[in-house]
Amino acid sequence: MEKFEGLSKKYAEEGWLIPEADLTFGRVLGRGASGTTYMGSLRGEDVAIKAYSVSILRNDAVSVKNEMDIMARVKHENIVAFRGLCLSMDPPAAALVTVFATGGELGDALYKKHSIRKGGDAARYKVAIGLARGLRFLHANGLIHRDIKPANVLLDANGEPLLTDFGFSRMVDVSGDMTGETGSYLYMAPEVVRHTTYSAKADTFSYAVLVNEIFSDERPYGHLLPMHAAIGVVKKGLRPSQKRIHNPQLRALLAACWDVSPDKRPDWDTIISTLEGLRDAGAAPDGKARRIGVRASGRLQSLGSGNSSSSSSSSGVSRLLRKLAVSGPADSKRA
Repeated sequence: MEKFEGLSKKYAEEGWLIPEADLTFGRVLGRGASGTTYMGSLRGEDVAIKAYSVSILRNDAVSVKNEMDIMARVKHENIVAFRGLCLSMDPPAAALVTVFATGGELGDALYKKHSIRKGGDAARYKVAIGLARGLRFLHANGLIHRDIKPANVLLDANGEPLLTDFGFSRMVDVSGDMTGETGSYLYMAPEVVRHTTYSAKADTFSYAVLVNEIFSDERPYGHLLPMHAAIGVVKKGLRPSQKRIHNPQLRALLAACWDVSPDKRPDWDTIISTLEGLRDAGAAPDGKARRIGVRASGRLQSLGSGNSSSSSSSSGVSRLLRKLAVSGPADSKRA
């Protein structure tokens, strides 16, 4: 823990250092490779306390310091709010304190509580748009998350998503010289699996897989082991099934976001405006969708109205939309 002595002084000066006596530990919320998270109390406020394991403090101090530093720097309504750090030199210990998200993990909301399904598309769009806003903020500040998955998304009392777990996060290296195979295989972009140059657009790919999961109500590549799914993504153009997503415009947007070419993945402004348009169209009293666009390869492509009564297509979708919705590697397969 001598490596944290400078950090302890820094956070003490910035007002982020929390005396251990001010914290009360409650029940265990979860256990992971990096440590154990507890529900707790900080001077009367409900908080989550991530107590790092002795193993990670000894063997991966860089990740711990990285997460601490990032959490203290970022402030956004869709990123879990930082409350401070509790550090001890003897015995060596470290804990990260954040606000307590009463809605729990997104994974539990999807598969245990089924609260997302019960909330319908309104709840799904809220999570998808909130996550996009949080990631836009990170990327605008030169940060990349690198581990987007349900376990790293929390929900507040109103169902708003909060990004958490920044242990794998780091500043974007403009040279692209960043560690490969960082994150979770089921959500990993092909360029990360291949250990080739990658950028913040890797988060866009992972985001699309997660949002597809939210709207499909099923885990990606459910019949495959995570590593086998990652190999399929790289070698066969494998992508998650979209059979349960009935909105062709949403399918097209997600397909653009997980394009094999990072340069063709849309920017966050386009993603957010498209999702907001789809959300508002679905909530419109007359049920008529307005025209939405997905920016691909630097161009805004019209997707038309998903409820068109045109006789040229049984689904009422334009040829351009149908092409965009199914575009991908020639040998692409769907799980």
